[in-house]
Amino acid sequence: MELRQSSPATNDDRKDAAQILMRDILTGLKQKFVHPILEENRKLDRSLRELKEQQALEMETLKNRVAELEQKVEQTPMLVLAAIRDAINQTGSGGDR
Repeated sequence: MELRQSSPATNDDRKDAAQILMRDILTGLKQKFVHPILEENRKLDRSLRELKEQQALEMETLKNRVAELEQKVEQTPMLVLAAIRDAINQTGSGGDR
């Protein structure tokens, strides 16, 4: 930015110079303060998305494990009853001898 020293500055020249100066200040502020914050927000957003994806996968794994356990729990009474039946049958066939 170059200000004229030799000629008297008119009101319009002063306004233009002030506008240029303000624009330079705002541009500097934007580069120094706003851009780093936006970049950090982008990084945080990526991290949150990755965490959400990881949690979704872990939740799906847990749901599958719970379903498997439920199935085993449902089968357990049948296994117990079958074992009791087999024990009774073995006892009954052993007593016939």
